[in-house]
Amino acid sequence: MPHWTHELAGTRARQSEREWLSPDADRIRSTLGDGAVTWAVEVGEDIATRISREMPILREGASQPSAVRRATTSTALRALTLVAGLGEPDTSLASAEVEEVAVDFARRGLELNDLLGSIRVGYAVLAAAILDAALRLIPPAESSAELRRVSVLLFEVLDQFTGVAATTFLEERSAWAAGVSAARLDFVKKIVEAEPVDPSRADEVLGYPLGGHHLAIIAWSGPHAGHDLRSIVDPVLRHWGIPTATLVIPVGLQTIWAWGAVSPDQGHVLREPLPEFGDISVVVGQLGSGVDGFRRSHMEARAVERIVRLRADQPRTTCTHEDFALEVLLLAEPDAAAGFASRLLGPLADDDARTADLRSTLIRYLDMDHSLAKVAAAEHISKNTVTYRVHKALSLCEHPPGASTTNLRAALRVHEWLRGGTTSRPDA
Repeated sequence: MPHWTHELAGTRARQSEREWLSPDADRIRSTLGDGAVTWAVEVGEDIATRISREMPILREGASQPSAVRRATTSTALRALTLVAGLGEPDTSLASAEVEEVAVDFARRGLELNDLLGSIRVGYAVLAAAILDAALRLIPPAESSAELRRVSVLLFEVLDQFTGVAATTFLEERSAWAAGVSAARLDFVKKIVEAEPVDPSRADEVLGYPLGGHHLAIIAWSGPHAGHDLRSIVDPVLRHWGIPTATLVIPVGLQTIWAWGAVSPDQGHVLREPLPEFGDISVVVGQLGSGVDGFRRSHMEARAVERIVRLRADQPRTTCTHEDFALEVLLLAEPDAAAGFASRLLGPLADDDARTADLRSTLIRYLDMDHSLAKVAAAEHISKNTVTYRVHKALSLCEHPPGASTTNLRAALRVHEWLRGGTTSRPDA
């Protein structure tokens, strides 16, 4: 009689995760079917979501969300392999992806309790998902014995799983603490957190002058990026001028924090749009002076990074705080901003192509000082079409005639950002 795990099935279509699933997925697919793999992928995603929600410290300064999801999905696949008896009896629940995340936690200066806390939260989701599935699929007469077997198995493998993750974390932290990058990251964190520092120590520890004018950069990539993150620093800084000094600090496996000393008279020239770097995302703060400027420019870059990561299916992008300062303010509380936009836009927020065209034309109309001719030229349509679209859009969101458009424009900016609209400069 087939094992009950043959009946597992997911609820969504197969997506791009097939490109990075571990070999365990192939074993499960060949034995239990594609539905079991989809089920495990969904459980992995649920685990990653719960960890992010219940442990806010991991949303910033932790592993890339994609890396966490790969680890949680790999754990769900391993657990299913063990429950179904597909692997060797001594198969470890901890995978290479789990060890990668443990290394990343250590390099980002997090604590062991942060790692262990994420394991506790995630394991509760995993165990509940497996036991709920067993209870649903096993005949009542057989469920008691099987639930007990699965519960004992999950309990037994947890200790080894936690041990592997903790050992990997501690070994990496020990090695990292002895390195120059760790010392620099520790010094920079003190500056960013507004702790008092001795500027004379900066040259010794950072090899970078804190007394000048600074421009901060944050760059990150996916697991298979084709670029060296350090290679983007100089091309970005040269849009403000030739840097006299640079500081680049790896933060985790796929992120860097960087600063460049740039002459202040080069900070306000009209710039061309920043280049794109394929599979690397780059965000830039504004020019700042001294220690405070060093800190402020970095915090501005962090604020842009935060809103970039809010966007669904975000392609790699390059953008600056200077160009998106309004979005940073509007999205300081993302849930509240999304609710604000939804209330103001109503049906104008729908995802169909026709409504998207109405929004696009309305945004141009508001940004171009209500000039029908300018919008018609920009969108290559007639002025009558512009008039129709604007009136239709305003009707859909029930905007009162003659009323201020300030709130409406803010709602449109929020909506377009969250739905993954362009990250080109607003005035481009």
